Amino acid sequence: MLKKLILIGIATLTLSNVFAQDKNTIYLEGGGAAILYSFNYERNITDKITARIGYSAVPIGDDGVSVNSIPIMANYLLGGGNHKLALSGGVSMISLDADTEFGGVTLGSTTATVFGGGYRYHRMTGGFFFNLSTYMINLGDIGSIATAGMGLGWTF
Repeated sequence: MLKKLILIGIATLTLSNVFAQDKNTIYLEGGGAAILYSFNYERNITDKITARIGYSAVPIGDDGVSVNSIPIMANYLLGGGNHKLALSGGVSMISLDADTEFGGVTLGSTTATVFGGGYRYHRMTGGFFFNLSTYMINLGDIGSIATAGMGLGWTF
């Protein structure tokens, strides 16, 4: 499995150098795929496809337990110019420092599937980045939750 992930990463970086001319975006998303917030790096693979990875850490409870989330997603961009509709899909790897009970449910580590869509202002030539998105996050046995997010960042 690790070999496949490494090969996918190498292929993504290679293709992005060929097709996207090194367009990168960094942004902070409030809400969204990581539920509360995430710091994200996104790379244009083509003019219509981007790949994203993010990170979030949130302490819960008084015992020092924190929830760490790593959303890994791909976006398909529709529309012309700087205004786009983004259709998103991927996974969010969620881990807890220890199993804990929260709201009557015992929580542990899981890989959640994430699907979403929304609006984005994204200049492919660089500059200000903005998005508004909604997501459906499937947490397996716990169930599914809907979230919304807003991101602000910079494309370079």
